[in-house]
Amino acid sequence: MLPRAAAYFTAAALFWIWGCASPIRVEENSADRRRSYGVADYSAGVLSSKTANLLGDFMLTELYEKSPGEVLIRLENLYKQEKQPAFIAALADAALQTGYKVRKNSDLSSRYFLASAVSSFFYLKQLDDIRDPYCEQRIRMMRIYNLAMTELFFYLKKQGLERRSGFELPMPGMGERQVRFRKPVYELPVGEQWIADFTPCAHYRTLGLTHDTRVFGVGVPLVAELKEGVRDVGGKMISGLPIAVTLAGSFEIDPASGAITGELRYIYSRFTDKVTFGNRVLPLAGDFSTPLAGAVGKPQDMNFLERTIKVAEAERITGLYHLEPYDDKRIPVVFVHGLMSDARTWSQMLNTLLHDPVIRDRYQFLGFAYSSGNPIFVSAANLRRELRALREQLVKQKRSTAAFDKMVLVGHSMGGLLSRLQITGSSEAELMKALQIRETETLKSKLEPSEKQRFESLFNFEPSPFVRRVIFIAVPHRGSEVATGWLAGVGASLIRLPANLVKRNVQIISEVAGLERLAEALKKTGTGIDNLRPDDVALNYLNKLVIAPDVPFHSIIGNRKSQGTPGGSDGIVPYSSSHLDGAASELVVKSGHSVQQNKLAIQEVRRILLKHAEETAGGNK
Repeated sequence: MLPRAAAYFTAAALFWIWGCASPIRVEENSADRRRSYGVADYSAGVLSSKTANLLGDFMLTELYEKSPGEVLIRLENLYKQEKQPAFIAALADAALQTGYKVRKNSDLSSRYFLASAVSSFFYLKQLDDIRDPYCEQRIRMMRIYNLAMTELFFYLKKQGLERRSGFELPMPGMGERQVRFRKPVYELPVGEQWIADFTPCAHYRTLGLTHDTRVFGVGVPLVAELKEGVRDVGGKMISGLPIAVTLAGSFEIDPASGAITGELRYIYSRFTDKVTFGNRVLPLAGDFSTPLAGAVGKPQDMNFLERTIKVAEAERITGLYHLEPYDDKRIPVVFVHGLMSDARTWSQMLNTLLHDPVIRDRYQFLGFAYSSGNPIFVSAANLRRELRALREQLVKQKRSTAAFDKMVLVGHSMGGLLSRLQITGSSEAELMKALQIRETETLKSKLEPSEKQRFESLFNFEPSPFVRRVIFIAVPHRGSEVATGWLAGVGASLIRLPANLVKRNVQIISEVAGLERLAEALKKTGTGIDNLRPDDVALNYLNKLVIAPDVPFHSIIGNRKSQGTPGGSDGIVPYSSSHLDGAASELVVKSGHSVQQNKLAIQEVRRILLKHAEETAGGNK
């Protein structure tokens, strides 16, 4: 037995060889820095040139410096006299920048931010010239509205008012009017009671992501964190999973009394990309990077080392995880990670894919978690069971399975082997033929009913009919020589499989005359690492299984030395092992084994998903 320090060093070394460490996380922004979350034109605390010009034209510049509240009244009066939208635009701008100047007094600054939000909303709802598609002032008002609503939300949250109704806030201008807020509206995929907290994305900055996946529009992108214990149909939600929500505030002004009513709308930005202000339809702002980075940075129930070595303990976290609330109308893409890894290894790819509006509209994303210490046929059986259980739940709840039945699997490294076993079929007869074993009845007589059932699930199965495309990324279809080296051997020796998984079966089979070959095979294929050896019995049997002819599959392969050149190796898996005849497409990228994080590989996955969406259009939207 290795000393503990050596054991951990060995496992860590294997992780860096096979797995994919990710430094993705979020850090808090200061109050000053959060202004840079928006467009830089309005982050410096100074008026726009158009507002400055207008104030100068009406001799209001000096008054603005001395008494900004008085300037707001003047601008409102000018609008009443001339009905020119430019006065409301200047009012919104001046109120916003004044709010920034007096931010040390949060109560006072909140009044100005509220005035800016109301004015910019009024402009966008009623004054915007929709005949001009290139209106610069519209864009300016959208940006001012977003900044004002962001600062207003920070104030409401500090006061504990962001989910309250019936409260009032004063607003500077004519008569120091009060804005009364109605009950918030929640357009979310889960009940509002399951939201633990709302935090503006501007409160954070993301680290480690290579792509900024934000969508231009109106509203305040939020990180909405789900409470512990919330579950989704047929699967598990990541504990404390953050989801992307956008806050859109709306205001109504009574023409007779001038009374203003406000309403906060919390909109799940994966469901819609538009929002209405009156009869105007505007794009809804969205931020998918910040919630994702926040999820990746959360502590794990079990780290990569524990889940690989402690196979029995890892069973509690094995399963299908929804990376977002399940939506019947979107095609599931299931990510299957590789050796000594987890669903977080897909963060770069997921973040980049979500930037594409078609992919956001047509797809949803799930991840399968498993212990890569388990034999591949065991993990593949678990994946098959989880996918079927999800579909059965949809049917039981009388929900549509049209989109589900167009599923795409994306598997990296060992995860590709598990994915391949979802589009192949196996039978006991084929297994025994491959192992050159004739007698099977004696074996069956020794098995208990539960063991027979397990044997059936491992080796008797049909291709999953709902999996309609598979993307293989750096998959060792024919194994890797690295798995035969001393480091892999030591790593495999650290793995402790459950006794009922291998020891019991080996004991039974060893007692059966004429089946020593199968017993020896089971001994050799004790762990997932063993299964990656080129001479492994299970791996060789997998390669004898025929991929369903009606399911297209694609290969993305790494070559450390050359882009687009078949051959070579990604440092772990050679091209000769990753290549599969009959692939619908094959792309070789210059990359090490972490090919799923390569930018060109991600774009290839995007291309394939767009192709799949086009070919399967109809029936689920």
